[in-house]
Amino acid sequence: MELSSCDLRIGAVNDAIDLAALARPLGVRFTFAGPLDDAFAAAAARSGAEVVRASSRTFSRAALPLYALDVARWVERLARHRPDVVHLNYAGWGPSLACAARLSHVPVAGRASGAFIDNNPSNRWVDTLLANCAPQASELLQSPLASRVVIAGDLFRPARVTAVDRHHRGLRAPRILFLGQLVERKGIHVLLEAFVRMEADAELWIVGGDWNSAGYPARLRAAIEALGIAGRVTLRNHTDDVAPLLQAADIFVLPSLSEARPRSILEAMLAELPVVASDVGGIPTLVEHDATGVLVPADDAPALAGALDRLASSEATRLQFGRAARRYVEQECRPERTARKYVETYRAMIADARRPRPPFGAGLLSRPRVTR
Repeated sequence: MELSSCDLRIGAVNDAIDLAALARPLGVRFTFAGPLDDAFAAAAARSGAEVVRASSRTFSRAALPLYALDVARWVERLARHRPDVVHLNYAGWGPSLACAARLSHVPVAGRASGAFIDNNPSNRWVDTLLANCAPQASELLQSPLASRVVIAGDLFRPARVTAVDRHHRGLRAPRILFLGQLVERKGIHVLLEAFVRMEADAELWIVGGDWNSAGYPARLRAAIEALGIAGRVTLRNHTDDVAPLLQAADIFVLPSLSEARPRSILEAMLAELPVVASDVGGIPTLVEHDATGVLVPADDAPALAGALDRLASSEATRLQFGRAARRYVEQECRPERTARKYVETYRAMIADARRPRPPFGAGLLSRPRVTR
């Protein structure tokens, strides 16, 4: 499996490591490739996986000689490691590994996310597109690639989050917690505007990324000062141990402008936190409005403020929604079942690849056989 990032703060990276651990008892061994560092290599080793520190080049006619050289290097690596399947966590624009796999008659899986681009070489080389939910693959399901999409489910492992003892908070103001990357897509600027509009007394904790960074984090820090809320907002950098944060929180908020099925919501629900989140992507498949949390339109600060006010002013509602949220995760999140789906898909791809294929030239110019 080739990853485009080794950042262990990213859900998709943790999903890949979890998949390696969960698939191992099913007889599947993973080798990860990409821009991998020592921290990732150590995490991969704990899951029984190996690493290859090499990344694909994307297709470019202007740099075709360099691209062809990289394809040749990948052909050599594939001959050495002899994988049965190549899985691209992000297929991108005609990655050299996908081309090499096609040349080597190795079936290729890809992550089903993003928009369909008609002339992307990857469309000809990727046999199967895997998604954790239909909203993640919504655009591909409306494209000519729809028949290749497989909905596999979540890989989130509840064991990653230690048990949380939810208890009465006394006279302290309710604490609202955001966990995630400090990027504009997460809608943190909308959250700040909503927090200013709230009528109920509350604290806001924003945790993730590096608050000393320039760009979006710096703009958020400036906005907090300009809005006069610095005394009620706590900023903390990313931490691997989220249990104490979930323990101390009363409401979880994720005001994203776009999402798939974020594992931060699953972690919060497992910790019996009610969720206030944007009604986008796969979030509505996790959060049941008025049952486990409150859904609001994306980029709507007044609506977000109203939802936060509703939960901040009622401990009974918070407890009711939080308990229902935990029940949902315990009943629905079965990562072992998802891992089996991945393994079944891989094995179907291998069986399909063993059937006669067209010659090399036709293979590059025609669509591959569909794997379901």
